[in-house]
Amino acid sequence: MSSDEGNWGPAILALTIAFLVLVLISLFLRILTRVWIVHQFWYDDAAIILAVLGTTIGAGLDFVEIDYGFGKHQQFLSPHNLQEFRKYTYGEWIQTFATLMWTKVSICLFLMRLPNSKALLLPLQCAVAFLLFSNTILTIIWIMQCQPIHAAWDDRGTCMSRGAKEGIILAQAVISVISDFAFAAFPILFLWRVQIDLKTKIGLWVLMCLGFITGACCLVRTVLNNQSLPLDGTYNGIINWLWRLFEVQIGIIAACIPTLRPLYLWVMRRIGGDTQGLNTNIKFPLATNDPQSWVENVSDGKEDGSDLAMNDLDHDHDHIHGHGHQREDLIREGILVSEPMDTSLRMDSAHPKETSEDPGLEKEMHKYGIDESFA
Repeated sequence: MSSDEGNWGPAILALTIAFLVLVLISLFLRILTRVWIVHQFWYDDAAIILAVLGTTIGAGLDFVEIDYGFGKHQQFLSPHNLQEFRKYTYGEWIQTFATLMWTKVSICLFLMRLPNSKALLLPLQCAVAFLLFSNTILTIIWIMQCQPIHAAWDDRGTCMSRGAKEGIILAQAVISVISDFAFAAFPILFLWRVQIDLKTKIGLWVLMCLGFITGACCLVRTVLNNQSLPLDGTYNGIINWLWRLFEVQIGIIAACIPTLRPLYLWVMRRIGGDTQGLNTNIKFPLATNDPQSWVENVSDGKEDGSDLAMNDLDHDHDHIHGHGHQREDLIREGILVSEPMDTSLRMDSAHPKETSEDPGLEKEMHKYGIDESFA
């Protein structure tokens, strides 16, 4: 019988390279957008870089595993090759835990930039702390599964039972499933009452809810948890590895796509010949909640008095409707781009008529974290 019978190594190699290229392109476009168009680079961008670094290391480990027989039946491997495969698989799981953690932390930090309500921020802050703590603990337990550590691949020592090791992987998968679906649902709740047209709202939902896909991949991996440590690991473990690949790589891509909307708008407007609708002088300041702080001007990057007046008017109009603050959060983060202003309304528009107090409106504004300080 040929030693190459049932060899899936080339297919594994092709998939690994293809997804790694897509991930690197996604990261490049994200950094390009954040630095060149939005002019802001924050912790969520740094976290996704760590995730991409982790998945790049994981791809390198896959290359080595293929060289030692990943994709072939275990019976065709020499004892040395089998031992080396187990060693690099051990390291790949460590990488998987770290990469998934940083991907989810990046998504969570991105979502934290949208709402200014403490009621929404606190759960996200707790989620970041929980992700860092739980994944760090699980990683340490995985590393220390055998004493000494090298017994994990050469069996010269004492190790946890097979069921205990599968339990570690299952615990991490459960955390991933819950966080993926929770983070994917958050934009739906946040955008539900934002005053934007339905088409734009649905588009943003689609872009920001791609986490449901990674959640589904993780759910499949969880169901297939009994294949995470198969007896014929070099062959029967391919299906579990495949769903891990989808979960990790699609997760990173899904985390990058919502940040690319400003780049998409810039390209579309340039193609349409509009060189003043959106350009690299647009600012989306990160450290301020003032909706007047962003500027859009082609000539010198400054606003004149009429533009400031129109900003005041737009903000007051949104305030009256009770949900304009969330819309300004989206503008500040580059997810929405403000429409060109009608400068025919000059300084008289800067002083709209005072509206009568409405207790119901005040209660609703307070509910969404919009107080008089934003008026």
